[in-house]
Amino acid sequence: MKRLILALSLVVLPMVAVDSAFADIKERLQQRQRDRSRNSQTQAVAENPYPEATRKDPEIRTNERSMRRIQSGYDKLNNGDHDKALATLKELEGDARLTSYEQAIVYQGLGQIAYEQDDLDTALRYWQKAVDADGLPNRNHFQLMYQIAQAQLMEEQYEQALVTIDRWLNETRAGKPEAYALKGNALYRLERYDEAIAVLDQAIAAGGDQVPDNYFELKMAALYEKNDYAGAARVLEELVRRKPNEVRYQINLAQAFIEMENMDRALAVMQDLRSSGRLQDPAHWRQLYQLQAYAGRHADAARTITDGIAAGALAEDKDVLRALGDNYYMAEMIDQAIDAYTRAAAQSPDDGTADQNRAHLLIEKERYAEAREALQTAFRKGNLKDPGTAYLLLGQLEAETENRQAAITAFREALKYERSRNNAELWLKNLGAR
Repeated sequence: MKRLILALSLVVLPMVAVDSAFADIKERLQQRQRDRSRNSQTQAVAENPYPEATRKDPEIRTNERSMRRIQSGYDKLNNGDHDKALATLKELEGDARLTSYEQAIVYQGLGQIAYEQDDLDTALRYWQKAVDADGLPNRNHFQLMYQIAQAQLMEEQYEQALVTIDRWLNETRAGKPEAYALKGNALYRLERYDEAIAVLDQAIAAGGDQVPDNYFELKMAALYEKNDYAGAARVLEELVRRKPNEVRYQINLAQAFIEMENMDRALAVMQDLRSSGRLQDPAHWRQLYQLQAYAGRHADAARTITDGIAAGALAEDKDVLRALGDNYYMAEMIDQAIDAYTRAAAQSPDDGTADQNRAHLLIEKERYAEAREALQTAFRKGNLKDPGTAYLLLGQLEAETENRQAAITAFREALKYERSRNNAELWLKNLGAR
């Protein structure tokens, strides 16, 4: 995914995590399976939740003796005695005398035991056997099939999940929004983004006025992966409309505008957050002042930094203070810039960059004694990002104070660095040294 490189190293925030869209699958599986294990072996179908299903509800045939044993296993399971429940149901596994319905609920119970013992592979195998036994009423049959698709998605078995949920959709003809969303999630994980977006649109359309936010989030993520930032922005604008107080949607909307290189709209979003008092995270404050700087609004950027420090949202550290100095300088507020660089230098015992910046401005203000002290400090601290320019400044200082030989010595040091070589040659020529 591309990222813009801006003049002040714009902070680029990550998009919301796609995993949040279905983070509660495991919890829902556990509760659903617990509820089903209590009553699935004897549940009468009070209503038909799949009236358009292609599968005909099978006739439920049971044997009293078998059902007593199955019920005994389920009672132990519901009481939390997994070992005894497993022993009881394992005795019935594969018993040719069981009806298809009885076989299905035995497999379902064995799957539940495995699941509660964190053995999801075994649980999936048994649940699939329960579906393949083809003896459950449609209500239980299709609920279990849907549960398998959820578990496969959770286990990162995306191809299998896609096959299962496609079968569910084809056989139930139910068209439920959560099923489309699950399919869209599987397609997203398989990096089939166009298909994922189309299916998620079906989920959103089927959801009416009650569409969960995570459907939009997943669609946004798929659009982002396609580098369709305009499409992602449209989804985020809908999320902002639905949840105007959800800061993360507005942050990600600003991010999408940044990717589109539409800095004005990104800045408008961030400024709205600030004016409404919802800008809290230090990274978001940094993003705002860096956007302002990129837009050439350096006085505003400096004001944002000072307000952020005052509010406790930004640490008054060397990096923030140097950014403050940079923006004051670009806003031609030289005295304030000198002060900011001085404060940054005080927090930089092993880095002379802020002292060098301060010296530059002090020379502009013809405060030569202070400039000399600042340059000496910069060289003593070291770790200068641009030492050639530091020697140019020293040469300029010596020339302005009529120390010709010292100036020549400094400019000859500047010759050693490619970035400062041309300027050093010009100064030396003017001094008649070459």
